[in-house]
Amino acid sequence: MIKKVEIKTTPERSKLMARVRQSSTAIELAVREIVQECGGDFETNVANLPGRPDLVNRREMWAIFVHGCFWHAHEGCKRATIPKRNREFWMKKFSDNKDRDLKKTKRLKQLDYSVLVVWECELEDKKKLKKKIFNFLSRQKSTGKHDYAFPRQEFSFSSENTVKRVVYLRDGRKITTQIQCNKENSNVDDPHSAFDYAFLRKKRAPQSPRSSQVVRGVDLFCSCGGLSLGAVEACRALGKEFLTVAAVDNDPVLLEVYKKNFPKSKTYEECIETLIDGDIGNPPTKKEQSFLKKLGRIDLLLAGPPCQGHSHLNNHKKKNDSRNELYKKVARLVEIANPQHVIIENVPAIVNSNSKEVQESSKLMRELNYNVDSDVVNLATIGVPQNRKRHIVVASTSKQLEIKKVIKKYSVDHKRAVRWAIDDIEKEAANGCFTTPSQLSEDNMMRIKHLHNNDLYELPNNIRPDCHKNGHTYPAVYGRIRYNESSPTITCGFLSPGQGRYVHSTQMRTLTPHEAARLQFFPDYIDFSSVETRAKLSRAIGNAVPMKLSYVFCLELLG
Repeated sequence: MIKKVEIKTTPERSKLMARVRQSSTAIELAVREIVQECGGDFETNVANLPGRPDLVNRREMWAIFVHGCFWHAHEGCKRATIPKRNREFWMKKFSDNKDRDLKKTKRLKQLDYSVLVVWECELEDKKKLKKKIFNFLSRQKSTGKHDYAFPRQEFSFSSENTVKRVVYLRDGRKITTQIQCNKENSNVDDPHSAFDYAFLRKKRAPQSPRSSQVVRGVDLFCSCGGLSLGAVEACRALGKEFLTVAAVDNDPVLLEVYKKNFPKSKTYEECIETLIDGDIGNPPTKKEQSFLKKLGRIDLLLAGPPCQGHSHLNNHKKKNDSRNELYKKVARLVEIANPQHVIIENVPAIVNSNSKEVQESSKLMRELNYNVDSDVVNLATIGVPQNRKRHIVVASTSKQLEIKKVIKKYSVDHKRAVRWAIDDIEKEAANGCFTTPSQLSEDNMMRIKHLHNNDLYELPNNIRPDCHKNGHTYPAVYGRIRYNESSPTITCGFLSPGQGRYVHSTQMRTLTPHEAARLQFFPDYIDFSSVETRAKLSRAIGNAVPMKLSYVFCLELLG
C-alpha cells in the first residue's frame, strides 16, 4: 500500500515560501556581474525557452541557470538541508525540483544550447567561479559549433496516416507542418522520407500562411519555378509568406507555367538584358531605375542563368557561348538593388568558363560587403532522387553560410531511389502529353526490348546506332534506369533513349513527363497543363531546378 504524503505546511512556512523571489535574486545579480566581467552578452529570464534560463545568449547558443542550493537540493552542500517538519513533503518537493531541472537542461540541449549551472555556494569563491564562467563562455566562441543549430527541422509520425515536420527557430518558437501519408507503404520507412514522399504526391497546393513576415523575392531566368517553389516551401516551414515581386524569363511557355503556379507573382516576359542593360561599375540606367522602382525591397534574389553554354553536352560552343555572359547580369542586379540574400545555381563546368563570370561576380559581391561562398553540390545528398550536380553561389549581407556545412546539416541518411519517386505512376493511364511517353522508332523499341528481355542496363555495342559504336563518348546513352538507385541527371532529352539513360526500369518505354517531374522534385499539384506538347514539356521540366536546393538554403538564410 502506497503511503500518501502529507503536503500541508505551517502558515509561517507558507508565508516564507511566498516571499521567495523568482528572478533578479541577489545571487543572480552577482552572477550577471561576473558574466559581464568575462565579456558575455546576455538576456535575462527568457520566457520562450525551456526552463526560462536566468541568462541566455541566443546568437552564441548558451544558457546559464543560477540555482539556490536549498531549493534545488544541491547534493553534498551544507546549504541543502531538509527541514525536520514534514520531511516526506520536502523530500518529494526537492526530488521534483531536481527532475524538473534535468528536463529543462535536456530540452535546451536538444535545441543545441550549451548549458551551465551556477550554484549559490560557488559565490563563496568568486575567483574560482569567474574562471569557470570564463572557460564556459570561451568554449562557445571558439568552437563555432552552433552556427547551424537553427533553424532545425525534425520529422515524426503523428498518427497512422499523418507525418509532421517541426522547425525549431532560434527564438524558441516552433513551426509545425502536417501532411497526410500512407505509413504502410514500403517506401516510407522513416518520417523524413515519408514527408517528402507524401509531398511529391500532393494533388492540391497547400495554402500559404497568413503572416506579417513577407519575404519579397526576385527569380531571374525563372523557368517554371523550381527555385521559387523551394523558397515558398522554406517560408511555409518558417511560418512566413513568400511573394515573387519579379519572375523574369524570355520563354513564354515556361513563364505561363510559372504564372499558373504562383498566381500572386509579377512576371516579366523579357530578355534580362532589356531590364538590366547597364554595365557593372556604372550608375543605374533609366531602364534599370524604372525596374528597381517596380521591385521595391528585395529580400531574396534567386537566379538560374542559362547553363547550356557550359554543359558538357554542348560540344559546339562550350565555353564561348554568348549566353554565358548572362550570369553577370545577376551580379549587376545585386550591385544596383542590394538584395539581402542571393542564391545562384548553374552547372559545375561554369567554374572553368573563359569569361570567369563566377569569379568576377563573387569578387564584386565581396566588394559590396556580401558574405559569399560557392561549391558544387550533388542534390541526391539532400533527398532529390537524382544524381544532379550543381554549382551554387550563396551570398548574404547578414548571414555567413558555408555550403558544405549546410549540405551536411540537411543530408538524408539514405539517398532516395527512382522507385521511391515514381513506383505509383509507372502504370499510370495515358491522359494527355504529361502522362504519355514518347512514340519511339522500331529500332529504338527493339533496343528497349533487348534490354528488358536480357535484364541488361547497358546496351550492347553491336545494336547501338553507328554513331554510338566503337568508342562513343556517352556510355549511358540507350541505357536502362536502375530502379533501386538515384536516377541520372534529368535533361531536356529524357523522352529519347538516345539522349541518356532514360529507358524505364520496369516498363518498355522511356520516362513520361510526369515521372521526370517527380524526379525533378515537382509535386503533383504543380500545374503543367498550359504546355501543349511533350517537346515543350521536356524543355520545361529538364531545364528546371529541383526545389530541394533552394529549400535548404532559404531555410538557413531566412530562419
